[in-house]
Amino acid sequence: MRKSKRTTLITTAAALLLLASQGAAYAAAPTPVYAPSSSIADPGVLRENGDFYVYSTGSAVRVSRGDEAAGPWTDEGAGLDLTPRPAWMADDGIWAPDVWRTSAGLVMYFSAVAKDFGGQRCIGVAVNTGTDPGATFQPTDHPLVCPGGRQGGDDRVPGRPIADAGVIDPSPFTDSDGKRFLLYKTQQTPSTLRMVRLTADGVSWFGSDSGELLQRDGIIENPVLVQRGSQFVLLASRYGYDNCSYATVWLRSTDRWHFGGATEHSLLTTAGSGICGPGGADVTESLDGGWRLLLHGWVCGTGTKPCTTSQIDGGADHRRSLYAAVLSWGADGATPTVGAFL
Repeated sequence: MRKSKRTTLITTAAALLLLASQGAAYAAAPTPVYAPSSSIADPGVLRENGDFYVYSTGSAVRVSRGDEAAGPWTDEGAGLDLTPRPAWMADDGIWAPDVWRTSAGLVMYFSAVAKDFGGQRCIGVAVNTGTDPGATFQPTDHPLVCPGGRQGGDDRVPGRPIADAGVIDPSPFTDSDGKRFLLYKTQQTPSTLRMVRLTADGVSWFGSDSGELLQRDGIIENPVLVQRGSQFVLLASRYGYDNCSYATVWLRSTDRWHFGGATEHSLLTTAGSGICGPGGADVTESLDGGWRLLLHGWVCGTGTKPCTTSQIDGGADHRRSLYAAVLSWGADGATPTVGAFL
């Protein structure tokens, strides 16, 4: 869903401080393509009718539209009709929505706090049968993914490392044979990334419960899967989302269901990109036949200058803004590389 090649850099806060003390320079920060007064977080990107649509975290889902990935971008309003709210949802707060088109229409996946689940989330489905991606989506009565079958959820999420963990960050994937899947993350740590097979219309599960792709002792989230020939490339966000250590990584495997032994590579870090906490990334094919990577990063104050860790720790006003870059796949066709920011 977006700089020239750059070397892999360590991204923990301690390492960033060490680099600074040694006089290492960070990359010049790109300018966000969209930086409204409220956050654009966890962008799920859809390209439809020649435009780009971003669905982001917020009450009833914020929808933004761009003529191009570089903008201009406009606020399309709320994307999820919660009148009435489905009975399984505790409130209107929505995390990390994503959308694709299927035979059912435009289908949205979203995570929301479930009732009687200790503040943990389940993943719901909503459908827009019209032609306007900026129109509202109607949620189904029951969640698609809810651990233990709570609230009538289809996928029960068996074998997760923490028994009372919920699920967030849904991300749709279609393989080269047209089969549909949904990736997501289990909450709390250890973090796991999982995937479940879906029906052709993308509204229900198909076959069996989800399987675990990858587990980390710390935080790994926001999975995005892309098939490149016989290779499967998994993008994800690492570390804490609420500071500049947040980063985007990638792994590659010939087996879509197993990434546990794959090498984890850095794609975007604060030190390498100049963006504070470059994460929440999504990918899409672009209008020119290439690829775009869209992601969020923290900016402080009323402008578009990236935050520093000390600003965030000190309580400065901060929000997440939208960045876009060219994404390419290397000489082998399966090594993601971030080119110029838009």
